[in-house]
Amino acid sequence: MKNLLAFIIFFAFVHNCLAQKAVEKKDYIIDDISERYQATVDSNNAETKVGAYTANRGKKVVAKGQYQNGKRSGIWHFYNYDGKEMQQYDYDNSKLLLEAPETAQSNIHYRIDYTLTDKDKVSQPIKPGGRYFGYLPYVKLMRRIHDLRGLDPDQYLVVLRLLVSPLGRLADCTVELTYRTTGQTATYVVDADVLPESDKQFIPATFNGQAVASRVEVLCQPDDDGEINILQVK
Repeated sequence: MKNLLAFIIFFAFVHNCLAQKAVEKKDYIIDDISERYQATVDSNNAETKVGAYTANRGKKVVAKGQYQNGKRSGIWHFYNYDGKEMQQYDYDNSKLLLEAPETAQSNIHYRIDYTLTDKDKVSQPIKPGGRYFGYLPYVKLMRRIHDLRGLDPDQYLVVLRLLVSPLGRLADCTVELTYRTTGQTATYVVDADVLPESDKQFIPATFNGQAVASRVEVLCQPDDDGEINILQVK
């Protein structure tokens, strides 16, 4: 009887190990941004990412790091559209290690509801994932809005607007569409609840050392195929 029980336990252990064997996956995040990662797949065909992860635009890396039990782990590196490193983030310690400075021509603008003086010290909100890869999940959500499909890139200006709480969590997400000729605008609410929590987290803005609510405006534009993309500033 003991031998039979031991055999059953051993069989179940082996079966579970086989069921959880990591397999290499490849997918496209958006357009020409591909991702490669390891994942275990359970009996319900649900994936859990494990091990090495890379995202590429052609031959240029836009993100690389490690997953552990479906969560980003260790130090990740994030790059811009052209492959320049823009951010290093330590997910184990929730610590920003590197954030490349933004130029005056940045496609992202930040606002807080305070009147500033020369003596005030302010820091902008920061998206773990960088100013390119970190915002791709929002671009995917924008593309679900029917009225934003097939736009003429010469006729419309598109701005993604995010409200970030003092705790660093996404509080609101909208898209403003402006017709360049007449200045007429339309606002659309984006359902960000479908995003995983990691995509809704920011390092909050600060005002004189205190975390505060902030607004993030990301300039976007339709491409030649009418698909919305983040405006790339060279």
